[in-house]
Order: sequence, then C-alpha cells, then structure tokens
Amino acid sequence: MTTDPIELDVGTRAWLHGEALPGERVRRAGRLLGGCNNELILLETEADGRYVLRRFRPGGESGVRRNTCAVEAALLRRLHGRLPLPELVAADPDGAATGCPSLVYRYIRGVPLTEALADASGPAAADLGRAVGTALARVSAWELPRPGRFEEASLVPRPPDGRSDLQAFVEHCLAAAGRRPPPAGRAAPRLSASDARTLGLLAERAAPLCARAAADHRLVHNDFNPKNLLVGPGRDGRWEVAAVLDWELAFSGPPLMDVGNMLRFEDEYPPDYSRAFLDGFRDGGGLLPDDWRRTSRALDLFALADILTDPPDRRVFDRVRAVMLRRAAAENVLRRPVPR
Repeated sequence: MTTDPIELDVGTRAWLHGEALPGERVRRAGRLLGGCNNELILLETEADGRYVLRRFRPGGESGVRRNTCAVEAALLRRLHGRLPLPELVAADPDGAATGCPSLVYRYIRGVPLTEALADASGPAAADLGRAVGTALARVSAWELPRPGRFEEASLVPRPPDGRSDLQAFVEHCLAAAGRRPPPAGRAAPRLSASDARTLGLLAERAAPLCARAAADHRLVHNDFNPKNLLVGPGRDGRWEVAAVLDWELAFSGPPLMDVGNMLRFEDEYPPDYSRAFLDGFRDGGGLLPDDWRRTSRALDLFALADILTDPPDRRVFDRVRAVMLRRAAAENVLRRPVPR
C-alpha cells in the first residue's frame, strides 16, 4: 500500500534513469507504508515495471547496530537464488548520486504475513507456519566463519564486542534512553523505573543462556516476524514464502534468535501456525535443542530492550511491554526483593 504520489529529487531521478534503471522512465513514485527505520518508495515505470527504492536514514543512538546500505546490498547479492528475497537492481551505497545511501530492488507481489495470519485457521494456518519455518531453516543454513556483525560488504563478521553481552546491552539501551530527548509535540512512551528494573532482572536471569548460544555463527535475520515476510500461493495451491524483506539487522549468530522473534507474539497466532512453524524449521534442518524455548526467549530480550527503550510508537511499546511482564511473571523475577 502506498501514499499519494511524491516528487523525487533531481539527483535521485537522474541516477534512476541513467544508471539504476537505464532505458526506463519512472512515471509514478509513492511511499510504501512500513519501513520504520528506512524509507521505502514504490517506483512504477512507463514500461509497467515495478521497483522499490530503499533510502537509508541516518541512525540515532540505539542498542542495535543497523547494517549499512553496502552491507545490505551485499547480502541481497550473496543470497540471491538461495533464499526468497528481492532481486537487487542497483545500489548507491555512499549516496554519492542520490544524496543518501540507496538501493533499488524488484517489487515482489505477495501478501504480508500479518494479513494472511489474520484470516487463517486450521490447515491454512498450518500451511503458513510450515512455509515460514522452512524458509527460516534456509536462512540459518548459511554458516559463517565466526559470530559477529557485518561491517563491510565482504560479509566477513567482525569479532563480537561488548554489546553481545545481554546485561551490558540492556544497560547501554537504558542509558541511551535516559539521554535521549523526547520527540517534540507528543508524549513518548518511556519505561518506568519499575519496568527498567524488571528488564534488568530478566536480562540477569537470561544472560547465561545467551552466553551459551553466543558461539553459534549462522546467518540471523534478526527481525524475522510477520511484518517482514511476504507470502503467496505456490504451484500446489499451498502458501509459500515469496520474500524475506529488510535485512538491515542481519548478523552472524544463533538462529534461535529468529525463532524467538517469530514467536514473540505467539499468543496472538493460530495454534496450528506456531506448531507447524516449528515443524517446518526442524524438518528443514533447523536445530531445536532441549532448552530451545527458554534460550530463544532469552535471546529475544536483545530486541525487547531495544524496542522498549526506543519504541517506534505507543502501540508497539505497549505490546512489547506486555510480553516483558508476562515473561517476568513466568520467571518469577517480579517476586525478587529489591537489593539494598
């Protein structure tokens, strides 16, 4: 879904017509809904071609480091043919031509998994779950030389730094939130002192599980949830994943982080979906050790801490805070006395 048409700046239009899409002329451009951190623009050409222009906004101070345009373009190139994802057409990784780092990929038709799940039940929900689990197993099949972030287009991970430690990461997020001024014109949701303490106690409890998983070094999407997946009917009429979108957080690490991400709002999904998702992941070669559920939830605290301390909006904040409180109750951390 797009907004009303927008006018592209002269530099971007010249790059599109001269380098990114030679021989094609853009007749319409409109912002795609979504893209919390970066801007997504649907391009329609006079030859009826459809492309997505992804413009990378500068990142503020947050807990999670986002991949550069150059790294995301390299991932799309490397994974082309191995995974269902957009086909990269062109990239301006330094923004030399367009004024900000940008890439263009072919538009993929599909239904957002959020919409498909809202209408699914029984066998349809199970088909969706198995397709998504199988796709995640394909993501995690790529083994890298070591764990770490991608900081260059070579996609050789850099050794992990202090932010790979869960407790240090949570402390960084809370400190950054305390320094961040509230957005002008609206009341930004903020963690209370009690909630911040709850988050810290959860991190303390989960840290050993995260530390044991930290040596794993497989491709992690790190935002593997329904808003970043397009699905559609396959040749046999069953659901299949058409595209895994938005690789700005991808890194080398434990695939259980993606499992935890997908199941963060498990209570909102049809039961058949979650069961089939796990079956599809396991049958596709994904590993689910005996403690996979606790470990995946522990790893998901990295994302929860980032969202709760720098939320995109009140609705997301409230949903994620509810998840944190349910997990705190399950772990009995709310009953622990306050240290003196």
